[in-house]
Amino acid sequence: MINITVGYVAGFIAAAAFVVRLWIPTILTFILSGVLQDKNTAATWSVAGRALQQSYWPLILRSDTTQNHGVRTKVVIITTLITLMSIVIAVAGVVTPLGLYEALVQEDPKEVTFKYLKDSSPFGYGTPPRSDLPFNRKCWPGPCPFSDTIAIATIDSNGDGKYDFPNGYSISVPSVVSDAFSSGVGNDTTISNYFDLQWRRYVTTEDEIYNNGSKYLIGAFRQMSSMVLNNATEPVEGLVVDTVNGGVGLRNHTVPPGFQHGASWSEELLFIEPETVCVDMNVTLDYTVAPGQNISTTIIDLVLTDRGGFVNLNETYPEANLTDTQANPDLWTRAYKAAWMTNAWTMLYLNITNPHNDTTGEHAFSYLNSEIGKTFPLPIYEQATGTYDSLAMDTTFMYHLNMLGSYGIANSSSPADSGPPPNPFDITSSNFSDISVICAGAGGQDFANITNIFVGCGLMRAIPQRQDSGPSIIYESGSRWSQPLYTCATAAKATIKTVDFTYNGTDGLKSLTVQSVKDKVYPTEDSKPIWGVENTGNAYLISNIDSIWGLVSPTWATSPNISTVRQESLYLPGYGASTSGPLPITTQNLPASEFYATAVGGAYQIGDSSIASTDYSGESNMAMWVRWQGLSKSAQTAALIPNLVFTDYAAAAVVGTKGVLGPGNTADRNLVNIQVTPTVQRIRYHYPFAIPAFIVLLGFLLMTAAAIVTLVFGDSGVAKMRRHLRQSATGRVLTTFLCPEESVLELKEKEWSKRFGKLEIDMSGECPNVGQQVSETRKEASVSEYERESSRERGTENAKFLGGR
Repeated sequence: MINITVGYVAGFIAAAAFVVRLWIPTILTFILSGVLQDKNTAATWSVAGRALQQSYWPLILRSDTTQNHGVRTKVVIITTLITLMSIVIAVAGVVTPLGLYEALVQEDPKEVTFKYLKDSSPFGYGTPPRSDLPFNRKCWPGPCPFSDTIAIATIDSNGDGKYDFPNGYSISVPSVVSDAFSSGVGNDTTISNYFDLQWRRYVTTEDEIYNNGSKYLIGAFRQMSSMVLNNATEPVEGLVVDTVNGGVGLRNHTVPPGFQHGASWSEELLFIEPETVCVDMNVTLDYTVAPGQNISTTIIDLVLTDRGGFVNLNETYPEANLTDTQANPDLWTRAYKAAWMTNAWTMLYLNITNPHNDTTGEHAFSYLNSEIGKTFPLPIYEQATGTYDSLAMDTTFMYHLNMLGSYGIANSSSPADSGPPPNPFDITSSNFSDISVICAGAGGQDFANITNIFVGCGLMRAIPQRQDSGPSIIYESGSRWSQPLYTCATAAKATIKTVDFTYNGTDGLKSLTVQSVKDKVYPTEDSKPIWGVENTGNAYLISNIDSIWGLVSPTWATSPNISTVRQESLYLPGYGASTSGPLPITTQNLPASEFYATAVGGAYQIGDSSIASTDYSGESNMAMWVRWQGLSKSAQTAALIPNLVFTDYAAAAVVGTKGVLGPGNTADRNLVNIQVTPTVQRIRYHYPFAIPAFIVLLGFLLMTAAAIVTLVFGDSGVAKMRRHLRQSATGRVLTTFLCPEESVLELKEKEWSKRFGKLEIDMSGECPNVGQQVSETRKEASVSEYERESSRERGTENAKFLGGR
């Protein structure tokens, strides 16, 4: 569809004016011809002749003035140029305005004061005001680092130790800790730090043992509005939410007011984002949709198909490189190791191969009862019916085998439903229980430090793909489906990104648009940020403490109580082996150490055993089901699913409190020097439409130059022009020949008009004849009969002369 610009409107108006300018004079000269008589005064003939000859009627009727036979060549050329230039000028008058258009352009950057912008979405009105209660932490069963809590450790007769706190337990975060992990950035930057992140929703509680029974704050999770399918980068209250790649940026939203057409600027923000790697297990669950409604399950013929995961299993036990997890978390090897272990235990469970036997000395993998495409029937238990058409995440790595034998087998005639596999090596769910911890790389009994990073692992039973012809999203009776199986490992990292914003001020926070999000570029190694994690000297286990992390200054980087790395991002500490999804309430107010773990936990609790308030399996949301089906086609794209679910949980769990106006946006003016580029409306032009105008300009310059040359070096002049005008005026030419004794051509215009303007000339015959002179100057003069007769005779002779007789 053509976009109607102001130039097009101007062009249409010019075209309409051009047509009217042609039409009206043409019609008026037609009317003039109708009222013009054959007998008129000489002045009438001059005026009427000018109008008639200047009209388009000579061209239409191909009259004498359009005939070039006998005309001097120079005159033909010049008159032709006059016609052509008139046409070009007319075209230019219509075409030239078409190039005009209005555009929004950017002016020079300027510094303006920002103001806080409230979010009117569910994230806005679902976020309570910020509390003045401070952060707090618990490192149970002992006191936290640098705490002033007095603890008395005792060991009973059974060797079990415990702590007593005679003065109570302080949950306050010591200033030395908050100062250290706030030192990396100041209020003169938009980059947030550890203590700029808060729980979105919170409650207050009190316990007589904590802080002398005073009130303290803890987190309280409730889902907001799901953003998981938005596939966009959007601002919500306190965050920039990226549902394209996954992650949340911390920003308390402020905008530059007062720009009618908006403005643009850039900020550097702290992002917390998931990083997931999935590995194809090369085995699939395959089944047929049950034909009919008299069967208790929706599927039959459930089998596990070897796509290379069994027959091509590498007999060497894989080992991840965990020597420097901050430089390389080696997520792929972790996920691959989980796939290897799952397939290895499954092969034993299905008697595809054998384990090592210490008694007989038989080596593992001594035989292999599988090949590409071979299927292994699986039982279909009643509690699992109806779950195969959706996504499931399993941190036990064995639900897909239906090993829960305490449930009844579904009533089906399918051979695959005859019962569990033989299981000659007595493989149970406990054999799979270590896979999550091994994939994570650390457990609750490992030390809390910068090396033991948080990694959550699980098995993804992806959305099934249809194997026969037919609609890919319709479960038709008798259709065949295949469900890929992937193992995934997810870490969380903090990083700094450059975010480009635009704001037009028309619809609140919805008018704040994120144009791009890019990793910050560091010109040198020394310009990279210093990240720190508490160094407790291996005094705390991961299960006892949630380590504090953040950007630290070079001064604090040398502290023995802080482990640091200088790099683009920091993989956050913790362990994910037993992580669950977000809890209704937390036990402490340390969101930057907790939310990412629970968000990953929520991403790995989807489907069969999930109790989440939002269904991320796609079972009750067809749009989500289709989105997940598209991502489930490969392990690489399937890795985005945990990232997006993590992002949805994170967006509901936390907010950033720092903005351009500082922490909490409490300052009256900008604390950060940000250059804003205003967007203004300007008139612009498409130059191809100016080609006719350029031609006119060129003709104007050339003809003006020619006129000057003719004036200077030729015999042109105003006097000559005046003489030619007299010689070409119809009335003057006629009176010149009809009244030769008067020297009519030499008379000045007013004199000629006074003496001959009312001289009637009759053009009705073959030759013009002089009629009665009505000049007022001669009304009182008596003209003799002789003079009158002489005049008639001379008129007759001149008429005969003009007529060629």
